[in-house]
Amino acid sequence: MRDVIHDCFVDVLGTAPSEQQIDEVLKNLPSEINLLIEKDGEDNQKVRDNIYVWVNENINDFI
Repeated sequence: MRDVIHDCFVDVLGTAPSEQQIDEVLKNLPSEINLLIEKDGEDNQKVRDNIYVWVNENINDFI
């Protein structure tokens, strides 16, 4: 998951996130994404896509 978050920051902002920013994103993932992670695993493409979309929509909360 850390890689997905990292890549999203780079795609959207053109810069890599700090470890603290990644930790904040992980703490704030919505429950539906966490449930999907539990169900399908973090390496599932659907999970990765959902994380990417959510981070992209909420990136301003983490910069």
